[in-house]
Amino acid sequence: MAGRSQDRSLREELTCAICCELFSEPVMLDCMHHFCRGCIQEYWDRCAHGPSCPQCRRKFPSRAFRTHYLLSGLVDKVRRCGSEEHQHKMQKHLEDALQARQKEMENLLQRKRLVQEDICSLTKVSGELNFKIRAEFARLHQILEEEERTVLAELGEKGEQSLAQLHRHVGQLEEGMAVLQRDIEHVKQTLSRMEDVSLLEVESLDIRPSVHVETQPALDLQHYRDSHSGPLQYIFWRQMLRSICPGEHIAVRWVWWARAALQRESTAAPAPLTFDPESAHPNLVFSRDLTAVTERNRAQPVPISPQRFRQCVNVLGSQAFDSGRHYWEVWVGSKTKWDLGVAADTVDRAAKVKLCPENGYWTLRLRNRTEYWATATPWVRLTPRQPPQKVGVFLDCQEGTVTFFDAGDMSHLFTFHQVSAQRYCPFFSTCFSDGRDNVEPMRLCHLAL
Repeated sequence: MAGRSQDRSLREELTCAICCELFSEPVMLDCMHHFCRGCIQEYWDRCAHGPSCPQCRRKFPSRAFRTHYLLSGLVDKVRRCGSEEHQHKMQKHLEDALQARQKEMENLLQRKRLVQEDICSLTKVSGELNFKIRAEFARLHQILEEEERTVLAELGEKGEQSLAQLHRHVGQLEEGMAVLQRDIEHVKQTLSRMEDVSLLEVESLDIRPSVHVETQPALDLQHYRDSHSGPLQYIFWRQMLRSICPGEHIAVRWVWWARAALQRESTAAPAPLTFDPESAHPNLVFSRDLTAVTERNRAQPVPISPQRFRQCVNVLGSQAFDSGRHYWEVWVGSKTKWDLGVAADTVDRAAKVKLCPENGYWTLRLRNRTEYWATATPWVRLTPRQPPQKVGVFLDCQEGTVTFFDAGDMSHLFTFHQVSAQRYCPFFSTCFSDGRDNVEPMRLCHLAL
């Protein structure tokens, strides 16, 4: 409606006041009024008193006017716009514009429906995943809780067994003490009436006490503590890994996250160690990634270094530690002899020295295929459940301990206490190959899922 009103107003402005039609060759008088050229000339022809303006009646000295070309062009444009052809063209343009917008509206509606379907699908899938994740984490929590109950039950059972044994021993000792107390009273009574006691009665009294209580082995509290210590979080992580199913992707992701957390917090996840070639005896040869070492019969051409072991086929790890807790695993496989553990970084590397704590070594060793020793002072013979193919070493700098495990089942092998050094280095010795008997490489194991 506003458009039509504007068109009507424009046509009125472009209409001649004489013929009431759109201007034809519009001209402008000196009074600024506009008329058709033909209309003003005809009007002046009929005017008896000289030329004047039909609208304002102003008189002019002559028949003077100016052609208004701009107004003429505007009138032509309005006249064309009013034609049927232009009306049809404008209608076609508007119809095309309407059709294009309706088509775009259908497109947007379709896209809106698709997005709404995605919203519904996402909401449904998110709910399903939420339920699944909660269920799998509930399973993980259950596994952890079951493992906690199992470990605490085993600890409680062993503790109760030890306590029961100690209480039995206390009972035996008390029984023996009661018998001895009766004997003591009897002997005292006999002494108090010596005049009335016959020689035969005295001689029949055995000098030796009549009670014999077997001596029980002393309770090794330190061993009890050591066998339930170590890298507990890593041990439980290993058991968790064995408990999950391969298809439990969320659980697998959780185990990866737990492994990363163990490594971030330095809570004794296996450290990615490498061997330090600069410290290695010249007979030792390494893999390209410095995680495997074997001994050769002859020395390799290596630079002379004060850090290098010269007498024994030893090598240190490339990482040294002065704080924190650290755990690493070493594959020994079916080697017939080896040494491994921790060494102070100040050990004498030029001389052949005995591996013992006094010389800065806290190590385990294998000799003659089956003889396992902890090189304490004195050495301690070990009897593992089975020959370990992979040995775990746990260094706790704060507690001053070095603990060894059979990394296959994380069973405790031995713990050194009162370990003290400014810096600690992982220590390894392949021992000599003895032809082909002990040629298998010693390998550093990196944690993998």
